[in-house]
Amino acid sequence: MPDQDKDTINLQVSGEVGKYNSLPVDYLVEIAKNLQTLLQTLAKVNVSEGSTIDLNNFKIELTGFKAGSAVPQFSFTHRHQLTLNGDVDNQRELVRQKFDELVEASGKGDFIKVRELYPDAYRRNEVVDGLYNFVNSFGGSPVNVVSVKQKKGKDNIVPLYNIRPFAKEVRDRLVTPVIENKELETIQEVSFKKVVTTYRGDKKINSKTIEEYSDKQASLSLAPDMIISRTHIYHLFGSLRCLLEKEDDYYVMTCEILDLVGTGSTIEEAEQSFAEEFEFVYNRYNTLPDAELTKRLQSIKTILNALVKQVDAYAHA
Repeated sequence: MPDQDKDTINLQVSGEVGKYNSLPVDYLVEIAKNLQTLLQTLAKVNVSEGSTIDLNNFKIELTGFKAGSAVPQFSFTHRHQLTLNGDVDNQRELVRQKFDELVEASGKGDFIKVRELYPDAYRRNEVVDGLYNFVNSFGGSPVNVVSVKQKKGKDNIVPLYNIRPFAKEVRDRLVTPVIENKELETIQEVSFKKVVTTYRGDKKINSKTIEEYSDKQASLSLAPDMIISRTHIYHLFGSLRCLLEKEDDYYVMTCEILDLVGTGSTIEEAEQSFAEEFEFVYNRYNTLPDAELTKRLQSIKTILNALVKQVDAYAHA
């Protein structure tokens, strides 16, 4: 990728909208609003927990407009807000780097890369929503992120990568729905609890909690001692405290300490979704050096490695 100014984002809008080297005001406002929201979201989820941030430092301003076709130039605001222990310039450089990685992967249709950049559901949900709104700001107009350099007194526009919209169905596959945890009004909302244990020979294969619920929302604390995905069994040194919730006909299994969420229309589907998230995060974090993880993710990686005693190959019948 050619060198670019880390303080600015140049967007070249072509097609019918940009053919007169101008942009409608409402169109420009929508782009700017969604770009700023995405940048502020990336600041929230990427800047280390050891640094303080002020999201006002990630507001943007229109600082230029180039011809060929229409190229609005956005820059981080010059109105710095001081923070106690945060280097604003370094924070902005990190956010710009994450912006380029995320939007370039999306433009190539590499949504596996998007998932790898944000494997934990809580961060990924917010990032994907911001990304979806931004890349779909342009309608059907072709858009590139470009670098603008002066060459012989003229602007030399160099395309860096494309911005392409993606369908709501893709967004829904990347996002893990999270149901708000609400206090129970009465314990009578849970009608009964039954634990079913499966053995193969004399070896315990699985222990599953089956729940029947009333029409009202209910929640239950679970503590599995193994996580079973479609390919592996993760034996744990101890029980993993999780929360199983139900709202209407929808089930959510969460583990707050690991930032993991599994969902499904049945308890079994929620548990399987949770197991797949567990497996993905366990493998992903252990392929990355600590230097590429925030302090929070380093802590999760440490907990995962301390929790998993043994991993066995396994395939569902």
